[in-house]
Amino acid sequence: MHGATRRAAKVFLLWAVTTYGLTAGAAGAEPVPVLPAALAKLEAAALGGSVDAQLELALAFDDGTAGKRDQVAAAYWYQRAADQNVGVAHLRLGMLREAGAGLTQSYAEARAHYERAVALGIAEANLRLGIFYLEGWGAERSATTAVALIEKAAEAGYRPAQRVLSDMYIGGIGVKRDPAKAVAWAERVAREKDPEGEIRLGTLALGRRGLKQDVQLAREWFQLSAAQEYSSGMLAMAATFLRPNRTAADTALGVRWLELAVESGSSAAAFYLAAQLALTAEGTLAAATEARVRSLLEQAAKAGESAADEVLEWANDGKTLPQAFRHVMIVSPEARYIERYGAKRRSPAATRAVNQQPIIAKIVRPVFPRALRLTRTSGEVVVDFIVDTTGRVRNPVAVRSTHEAFSGHAVLAVRQWVFEPGVRNGQLVNTHMQVPVLFQFSEVEDAGPRKSDRAPAVGPTEELKK
Repeated sequence: MHGATRRAAKVFLLWAVTTYGLTAGAAGAEPVPVLPAALAKLEAAALGGSVDAQLELALAFDDGTAGKRDQVAAAYWYQRAADQNVGVAHLRLGMLREAGAGLTQSYAEARAHYERAVALGIAEANLRLGIFYLEGWGAERSATTAVALIEKAAEAGYRPAQRVLSDMYIGGIGVKRDPAKAVAWAERVAREKDPEGEIRLGTLALGRRGLKQDVQLAREWFQLSAAQEYSSGMLAMAATFLRPNRTAADTALGVRWLELAVESGSSAAAFYLAAQLALTAEGTLAAATEARVRSLLEQAAKAGESAADEVLEWANDGKTLPQAFRHVMIVSPEARYIERYGAKRRSPAATRAVNQQPIIAKIVRPVFPRALRLTRTSGEVVVDFIVDTTGRVRNPVAVRSTHEAFSGHAVLAVRQWVFEPGVRNGQLVNTHMQVPVLFQFSEVEDAGPRKSDRAPAVGPTEELKK
């Protein structure tokens, strides 16, 4: 292949939040940067053998508060601390090994670190190790061992493990479905005044997955979450009022909860409030209403809500705002993707006969790996492939991935994509492409590609050597 131009653009996969409680959650506080003088002092202490300084320095490099994120440096200092039997350092080394961040990816090495962390009493390591046995990563698959390890973390009070167990029992993941146990573990989290746990319990009370519905109880749990300024709780509360066959009073309450969530910074609430205003207005939107809808959509799009960006694009292409909302909410993400990017990227007919980049005709979304869904792990995979002269994908391979478990699913999905083949000098040619595929959670269901996540965009088509 001669110097094929590689210019990758994002391809969407935003996992809509499931109805049984996999809530994306509110963003945490930004880490406080470590000042250069303090960093130098930490380095001196770490070099002198201080375990606390080694661990603190590793964390600063790991989360970027040291000035830049440097996971190679983080791994070095974690290892220094791990050599002195610091359980948290083994846990973090395991996580870096699992993801291949700063260290060569190795499930076997990650498992060894997790086992050492478990032996040193780190509850979180039981959850990570349990996931390994659930999926068979670096260990023989064993649901029994997985549940025992995750339960050990949960019994120790580790809330993420309690949430995972609740999800496993309600979804029948590695265990027999048991709604009672799902509720019991959700209650354990909620009793700690954990706002996400309260949302989880409220969601279960809505009668999902065969459970008895109790809307009032759900609202009580959502309100407890909202009272902690948790915008997802406010959004969940709004949803209990904005249901089919609602009364005018319910609508007013739902809108008020959406407004509160918007005030708390929820981009998803901004999208849903815009939808509520646009879809309940009769006839043409009043100028003031249209201005507010657009303002809310712009706010949501700026925060990364892909669906808001898409509604704005459809509206700018000639649809009314209500039409744009209905299109985004009714038409599948895959079909909308083809509509927006397949047709739009076609060159004029006269030019197309001479030169044409491949045009997407069919897209398949990959499956979100269940273990990473349970642990709410987002990620990205860059898939390299060839679009042949029939428009089929050949030789797809993951060249970069934030987690190995995403790779196979991304490759399997891209293998099923179909394009109109590339044309160069009037001849069909094979075309080299690279596309990043995103795996992310969203509180807006069926979200499409984010603003920066355009259709595959490559340079000039390039015929391959035979």
